[in-house]
Amino acid sequence: MLFWTRKIFLVTALPLFMLACAGSDNGGGEPAGDSGMGDAPCTECGARGEIKLKISGEKFYREWNELAYGRLDSTAVVGVLPTLKVTAGRPETCRMCHSYSADALDFDLAHVEDSLFVKAFPKMRRELLLPGMRLPESDSLYMDSLSAQLLGSEFADSKKLEDFTPWQERDSVEQKLTRQLPDKFRNLLNELASRYELRYVSMPVRLDVYMDPNLGSSGGYTWKILWSLWDARYGELVFLVYSEFTAETTSRVAPEKEWAVPFASRLWKMFSTDLKMVENH
Repeated sequence: MLFWTRKIFLVTALPLFMLACAGSDNGGGEPAGDSGMGDAPCTECGARGEIKLKISGEKFYREWNELAYGRLDSTAVVGVLPTLKVTAGRPETCRMCHSYSADALDFDLAHVEDSLFVKAFPKMRRELLLPGMRLPESDSLYMDSLSAQLLGSEFADSKKLEDFTPWQERDSVEQKLTRQLPDKFRNLLNELASRYELRYVSMPVRLDVYMDPNLGSSGGYTWKILWSLWDARYGELVFLVYSEFTAETTSRVAPEKEWAVPFASRLWKMFSTDLKMVENH
């Protein structure tokens, strides 16, 4: 799991450009490629100009529980989970991938989440669900087991929570929907809330990114994510967002950092929209 990644980010508040120098492991055991490029120091990260991206091939879905969203307590405690499953794909030879890894992706996403939560709910207290932080070190095995159970829990269309299929098939749909969770799933959320005295849990469920040096002017990537917020005390979904797109560079600067930036505006749409004004479509 990737718990330590967010611990480093949110505790020390390191500048994001330092993330881009963090390493080259992609979480899948693939070679670093290009004769030691993965070990080369990133001396120019954050100093090479602006990364400009063109977004295409977009799919987007969001749903919300009207009752749960309507009673959202903006002063409550929200537990922050790291991304439960991250896949960082890349070609074997990739000169722009030296700063790219599963940990780096989760680190970068955490930066986006933290900024949006502070903007949307400045009074909400965020607690990191990390051993050594809100959690005692002895809870490491519990959290690993919990993550696996959450990913494998039955959810939409009787599929596992980690399955992207239900959301990909609902492209461009926005809807209010009340889903009854299976007892096992609801109990996992209730137990989490009770154990750590939480009301809500933010849960990036799954993130798949694939780097492609042949995209755009200086490379690009494909991005797929399922992100969700849960009322853990009541054992129900508040809202979820599925976002999929291809990001191609239109600049000479390769996408060596800030991969989650295009997703930020898409997640903010869920935080900022007056849902009473949105009709199902």
